[in-house]
Amino acid sequence: MTLLRPSKRMLAFVAVVMIACIHIVFYWKPTESHEVDGLHRVGDGMHRVNDEMHRVNDEMHRVNDGLHRVNDRPQDNNEPPHTEFPSLIHHHMPAPHPSHWSLLDKLFGPPKLATKCHDIPIPPYYWTAKDAFTPAFVALPNTQPIQVGATVCVRVIVPAKPQRASVVYTPMPDTPWDSVLIDMVGTTNNVSVPVRLQMTNDVRNTRRDDVHVYEADVELRDVDEYRPRGYIEFRDAEWNPDGGLQPVDYVPEPLYVPETARVEVVDDGSSIYSLDRYLELPLCTDPAAEGRWIHTDMLPFDSHLVPEPENHDLVWLPYTCRLQRISYPDFASCLATAYPLMHWYGDSNLRRSLKKIVSMGEWCSVNTTSNATETRSCLCEDYRDPFMPFDSRYRELIIDINQTGGHALMQPTEFALVPDNTARVYLHKWEGLSIRNKPEWTQGFDARITPRYGNPQVALISLTNWDAAFSSRSYFAVEMQKLLDYVQVEYSNYTQLYIRTGQYYCCRTDATPNTPRAYSRLRNAYFDQYVIDAFRERFGSSHVIRIWNVAQVSERLPLSVRKETVKCPANHARAEVVEIENQILMNAMCNHFEPYTPMEQPSEDDLETDQ
Repeated sequence: MTLLRPSKRMLAFVAVVMIACIHIVFYWKPTESHEVDGLHRVGDGMHRVNDEMHRVNDEMHRVNDGLHRVNDRPQDNNEPPHTEFPSLIHHHMPAPHPSHWSLLDKLFGPPKLATKCHDIPIPPYYWTAKDAFTPAFVALPNTQPIQVGATVCVRVIVPAKPQRASVVYTPMPDTPWDSVLIDMVGTTNNVSVPVRLQMTNDVRNTRRDDVHVYEADVELRDVDEYRPRGYIEFRDAEWNPDGGLQPVDYVPEPLYVPETARVEVVDDGSSIYSLDRYLELPLCTDPAAEGRWIHTDMLPFDSHLVPEPENHDLVWLPYTCRLQRISYPDFASCLATAYPLMHWYGDSNLRRSLKKIVSMGEWCSVNTTSNATETRSCLCEDYRDPFMPFDSRYRELIIDINQTGGHALMQPTEFALVPDNTARVYLHKWEGLSIRNKPEWTQGFDARITPRYGNPQVALISLTNWDAAFSSRSYFAVEMQKLLDYVQVEYSNYTQLYIRTGQYYCCRTDATPNTPRAYSRLRNAYFDQYVIDAFRERFGSSHVIRIWNVAQVSERLPLSVRKETVKCPANHARAEVVEIENQILMNAMCNHFEPYTPMEQPSEDDLETDQ
């Protein structure tokens, strides 16, 4: 365990006082009573300094005892304890006189108030931490109050650990050995802000058995006091069972969070993120806009002005734009006007979204039966449930949607000729780009899509869920290249590309008998980012690309709520969250659009040239 020492400022203070005392002893000759009194006061000051040093040492012993208790305490495999110990500096320790700090500032400079991680040096002793003596811990280098919208640097130090017998797991490129789930959580509003840790720029982070130091600048936009909360999910890259490796049991490790690891966010009255000013924000047109979950009791306005809450009475409020509650008949009217023809590619998560749309919101609605939202279909799995508007077993479906609802077309038709006041969706069901597609996903593209189903205003593509579960990174990279080539052939820049992320995953390992899925929080996030980067690199200069980020919606729920998904092996969002995901898409598509004009549709010659 690394020896904890007094700060440089405290040692310097002691040194200055001692030098002053020596000067008095050797050069002053007390002849007057006030000079004698001065010596007594200096002596008293030295005694007080010694007392303070003793108190600091006592605090260090208490912390060290606490660290030993962390190593000795038993761990619950499912719920790591939150570990807190007293502050390194006693709460009631009297501060040195301001004149003393002024002298120290002249010697060592003023206190560091930097908030960005790259401006704050990493203490050398972090790199000497050993797992046998020190648990993984969280550090906030600067805990000064910050303004709304500023960032706080969060660091996590994972000590070196003796090499395990199994060394078969390796991280993805540019990803960490350790999977650390950590949030900054408001102590009053319970707002949860994910800390997306990155490896610091040090070669030791690339070594399996060395100390690993991670950091992130976390932007905090709601007034409150925030504390870090989290734990280590996996070490030794066991979060990445790639290439057919067996998923590792989920046994979290606790993180030591000092009592002083807290930061206050204050507002000078000019914050654009204030809930009091939320209704002044422009309507949302970005389906990836960041936001937070706020309990309805804390809203300073009528909750009916925003989308419905999820099952814990939490509403999703983006920071920089405003979501309005759009009815499904209004959405159908918007589609018929702006996007009368769309192609949707996705799995069962997209199916659940469509069920809400074509039923005009009635699927798994509280308006149907009193306990409808608590059924197995609404909470998790709906595949085998009959659904009148369309049969989810079909690989390809044509679905017409108007203001009264939607239904699948069962007879051959001229698919590109959409009836008035109607939107048409070509639905292509797949299991991502994985080998579990029967027939292969490429078969439909080989037969050409647009000549059969028309040139759409929107192509919506959903990936990650099956790919992270059943594909290796190398296999997925090859299949992804094929998909990009197919998309380039099929869709000109007339078509907007909507990319739907996978569902957020956390808090467990999949243990499905015979076919365990290689899910993990970091692995799913890696596949998501790979898809987004690939589409932007290929089509960013030629197409409108929008990211329908459903992953961040669930990622920012309180951790206790996120853990409820453990009950759903398919990792589906429950119906209330599906509704909120849909509202994000509906707002993005309909709050600002250019009405569809048939003359804008490209000719066959244009398509051939584009290919």
